[in-house]
Amino acid sequence: MEDPNMQVLLEELQHRTEAVLSNLLNISEEEFEHFADQRQRIVEQMQSYQLSLTEHDKQKIRDILSNDSVILQRMHVLKDEAGHWMEKRGAIRMQQHAYQQAYSVDSLFIDHRK
Repeated sequence: MEDPNMQVLLEELQHRTEAVLSNLLNISEEEFEHFADQRQRIVEQMQSYQLSLTEHDKQKIRDILSNDSVILQRMHVLKDEAGHWMEKRGAIRMQQHAYQQAYSVDSLFIDHRK
C-alpha cells in the first residue's frame, strides 16, 4: 500500500521540477537557489518513508531525477556567465586602480619657465 504522505511529497517534487523546466531559460540564480532549498527540504522529509517505498514510487523518483542533467546544465551556464562577469569586473577595477594611481592627490608638479 502506498503512503499518502509520500505521494504528496512526490507530487510536490514533481510539480516544482516541472515548473523549473518549463521556465528554464528565464530562471535567475536566486530562483535556482530557492528551488534547490525546497528540493532539499522535500528529500529530507521523504527519507522517513524510505523503507516503505513501492516500485511505483521508485520509478517516479527516477523520472523526476532524469531531468537533473538539463537543470544542472543550465545552472552551469549561469555559473559560467557569473564567472565571466566577475573576471571582467576585476579587469575594470585593475584599470581604474592603475588610472587613479597615476594621479596621486598629494603629488607636486613643478613647471620651469625658460
